[in-house]
This record gives sequence, structure tokens and C-alpha cells, in this order.
Amino acid sequence: MKGDTTRIDVQTLRLQWLSHSTMAEICTYWTISRDQLIRLRDVCELPKRHDRRFRKKGQRRRDPSPREIEQACKEIRARWTRAQERERYWHKPEPYVTPEYRVPDDLSELWQSLGEDE
Repeated sequence: MKGDTTRIDVQTLRLQWLSHSTMAEICTYWTISRDQLIRLRDVCELPKRHDRRFRKKGQRRRDPSPREIEQACKEIRARWTRAQERERYWHKPEPYVTPEYRVPDDLSELWQSLGEDE
């Protein structure tokens, strides 16, 4: 999203930058792209924010327990139509077994002679 950087108030931008607002928050506030914000950082001589201690961290989610996963699956399956259930039902494939054939005696000699040529 390319925005208009001429209407940006440098003092407000400086306050946002120094308060360690996220780049996404600043870009959304001014409706500018991340690249434009980086250029503004250099033009307005804002300090680079290398110190990771001040970065905002998103909320951490815990992994669902096996019981919660099972419950969620049951709720999802309860909404399936009969056609969806048939479509999603998994059958273990049966392995293909090659049938054994007995080669007639007159052909077995021919078969062996083919192998001898190599």
C-alpha cells in the first residue's frame, strides 16, 4: 500500500518511533508502506531500533491438549454431511500381490536361452 508521506507530522512520527510502537502500527496509522517508513526513518534521522528488549511481543498461545483436539474433531465431524463423511472416510489400501504363473515347459527353455545371450 503506497501512501502519501507529505502529510506525516514528523514530531508525531518521532514520538511513535521512540515509544517503540511496532512498524505495522505506525504504517497503519499513517497508511503508508513499510518501505516508506524505513525511508522516513532515514530522512528524519530517527535512531535505528536494534535493542530487541523493547520490541512488542505478541501473546503466546499454549498448544491444545490431546483432549481438546479430539473434542474439536468431534465437533467438526458432527457438521459433516453424509456425502462429506463418505468422501473423507479412509480405507487402508490393500497391497497388490502379483499372481504366480507356471511357465509351460516348451516356453521355459526359450526363456532360459534368452538369459544366456547376455
